[in-house]
Amino acid sequence: MQARKALFGILKLLPFAIITALGVLIWYDDYFAFVVAFALFWLTYPALILTFVFFFTSIRCRDKWELATVIWGAVNVLLVAAFFMTRPSVERCNPDIMAANYEEHHTEMEGLREYLHEALKDSCEIELVLEGEQLERFYVGNYYGSDNYNRGEAQSRLDSMMAVAGLSQEEYANVKQRLKSMHCKGVTYDQYTPDRINIRFRCDKWGCYQYNIQVDPITDKAKENLMKNNLFIPYNEYCTFVYDGSAGAFDSGGFSESEKRRFLRKHKPW
Repeated sequence: MQARKALFGILKLLPFAIITALGVLIWYDDYFAFVVAFALFWLTYPALILTFVFFFTSIRCRDKWELATVIWGAVNVLLVAAFFMTRPSVERCNPDIMAANYEEHHTEMEGLREYLHEALKDSCEIELVLEGEQLERFYVGNYYGSDNYNRGEAQSRLDSMMAVAGLSQEEYANVKQRLKSMHCKGVTYDQYTPDRINIRFRCDKWGCYQYNIQVDPITDKAKENLMKNNLFIPYNEYCTFVYDGSAGAFDSGGFSESEKRRFLRKHKPW
């Protein structure tokens, strides 16, 4: 009898172990945790339901197994809750917010393009992404090859990357300050196409909202393509709003059709 009870108690704890594993994975990589939970839904969803059932049926703690069940359930709740309480808040964004920010800072955005054109070495491409004061991503490409680093590694390689790009410490700090003053997170610029710049505005878990800005007016053919593709919303002859879904966990497909249609009804790009 005791052996059977112990076996049943151990089996009751298995769903809690699965949820704990997912909780730990969320802290390590929340994107991957979501993918695993979705791919193994036949395992993770029943485990989630069973943890709730077993937790509430064991709440009276009539034996050591019920006590272990309640404690483990509480630990799982705290593990997941702590993650969501400590993660950075996602900034809301839509075409209207992008338009308001562009109107306020479009001169500075064009100024950043001119500044990078003068600061970077010839035949050099750069992508720089910030998360607060931290360097999230640094990519540099030129005639001889490319280097690409993310998060902590990008910060540790900063000096060597700046040397390849031709940026001094002062110029790098200047670019960071310009992005901050425009409420933006990153920039992509290529000396092979010096008449355009891409500026990253805000990001969510699915992708990033960006400005594509160019010196020459958008051609008629390009206008036609922009209107058909939900990745883009043309704002005027020189600026296009972009939602890059591939920058997030999954390719989102861009702005929603209704969102794009609503914005263009009240704002005619040309």
